Amino acid sequence: MVHLVLIFCLSATPNMCKQVQPPFEQPYGSLMGCMVQAQFVASDMLRDRLDLQGYRLARWRCVSGEPGMPL
Repeated sequence: MVHLVLIFCLSATPNMCKQVQPPFEQPYGSLMGCMVQAQFVASDMLRDRLDLQGYRLARWRCVSGEPGMPL
């Protein structure tokens, strides 16, 4: 299974970052599917989640394995 990992950093303090693994009912079927959807998911999260106000997307990656496992 392939899952998306997003790194958001504060716009005003770029060294203050948080890692987020968006919850999905269905994981991405392939690495390509994850890569294609990553920026759309990140954009939606920045728009919808109050805990990400003032953050910007710094990095993202697609990883294999079970969701929520240590990276």
